[in-house]
Amino acid sequence: MNKLKCIVSTVLILSTVLSLSGASLVFATETNIDDLQDQIGVRKSQIDQINSKIDEYREKVNQYASQSASLQSDISMIENQVVLTELDIQATQIEIESQGLQLQIIEESIAQQEVQIQMQKEMLKEMIFELNKSDGVGFIEVLFSSNDFNDLFTEIELLETLNADIQNALEQTKETKLALEENKADLQDRLDQLVDLQDELEGQKLTLESQMEAKDVLLDYTEQSESQYRVLLSQMRQEQQNITQQISALQLQMDDMVSGSDDYVGETVFSWPLNGIITATFHDPTYPFRNIIGEHNGLDIAAPAGTPIRAAAPGYVAWARYGNSYGNYVMIIHANGYATLYAHMSSMVVSADQYVSRGDIIGYEGTTGFSTGPHLHFEVRENGIPVDPQLYLGN
Repeated sequence: MNKLKCIVSTVLILSTVLSLSGASLVFATETNIDDLQDQIGVRKSQIDQINSKIDEYREKVNQYASQSASLQSDISMIENQVVLTELDIQATQIEIESQGLQLQIIEESIAQQEVQIQMQKEMLKEMIFELNKSDGVGFIEVLFSSNDFNDLFTEIELLETLNADIQNALEQTKETKLALEENKADLQDRLDQLVDLQDELEGQKLTLESQMEAKDVLLDYTEQSESQYRVLLSQMRQEQQNITQQISALQLQMDDMVSGSDDYVGETVFSWPLNGIITATFHDPTYPFRNIIGEHNGLDIAAPAGTPIRAAAPGYVAWARYGNSYGNYVMIIHANGYATLYAHMSSMVVSADQYVSRGDIIGYEGTTGFSTGPHLHFEVRENGIPVDPQLYLGN
């Protein structure tokens, strides 16, 4: 009886030490986490304030966009877009800081849980060691060694307590390990979100550069004259109409050539013409030259000047030439009524009627024509009509 009581007492002490140690670790960690949560709260408040300003400037941009086309309204719209993008950048930077603090919270929890698991393992070892000292004390031994029923029930309760404490220690270890695994998965998710936010920030910075250049480009082309703005407006819209008509006619002429190639089997899928950051999307409402050129009929993809531009699919080059709005640009006719257009290139390395395979270099990124810094303007047209390239591009 005394031996069993001694073993149970030791196990109870170990169990109490385990609980107290875990509690002290949790208290220390929660103090740090509370501080980090307070910092996150401050940043959320800052983001809310910025978002209210973003709504205000977005409304201004929409107002200018809905006005009749004029040099002054376009300049005002661009200036408000610049402020709007600067606010977006501020909000993203603060969100990145907030994500960094969330990562610290998870890392604090992971470190605490790893220490706790190690302590629980050590305590379990001690408990099992003490249990082995009992030399197999069990129900039969207790029954025959008891002097009376009171002793019998007391010793059975001691055995049950011993088993319960060890079982409880095992459950604690399992729960801590499960929480640790969940936190590690959450950590990876947060890291992925952080990478996405950093990519988004880079895109916003490039958009800001493009918008700031857009104002200078517009003022240069119009010489700050409303009458010159009207001339520019007429020229650009006429060029767009001519290109649309020519694409439709060329597709009919070249359809037999394209469909006869062995490379055309099944559905047409386009590859990305270069790796970069998208700074303007299809029919982008923030596109600064909507009043001049019309809807933005493609993707603007920013990359370092001189980056090779590749054919998105096999086809025949319809033309490689210069235009006032597109600068140096290439159009390729593909199967199934599709065509792709690549604009603002610094130079072109293909010529009309030339066959190109998917991935062939057709030119290099630049900023020729009506352009705001080095980027590729990429269009996909189906039966002559511009469609959203992102619906047709592979991963």
